[in-house]
Amino acid sequence: MSKAEKYYDMIVNDDMSHVVSEEAALHTPAEIRRVYEFDDGAVVEYEWRAGDGGRTGDGFNHRFTLVKTPSPNPAKLKKGVIKTIMFPQ
Repeated sequence: MSKAEKYYDMIVNDDMSHVVSEEAALHTPAEIRRVYEFDDGAVVEYEWRAGDGGRTGDGFNHRFTLVKTPSPNPAKLKKGVIKTIMFPQ
């Protein structure tokens, strides 16, 4: 498991002990986007799409992206996708 996956684990296990804010950035029947800010300053965006959300090329159901690294950042985490999950359709 990568060091950034700790954020994924906290979100999917509903461990909000280190979450300082959670915002619904988008909510439609085909797509949900939530933004989580953690107490270390990291920000993770969670996206869900029904199928591929009507888009092609990047089909996924769930995606977790580190959009802001923690500060300080002793693990030298980089911004980018932490985990992508695609369930069969």
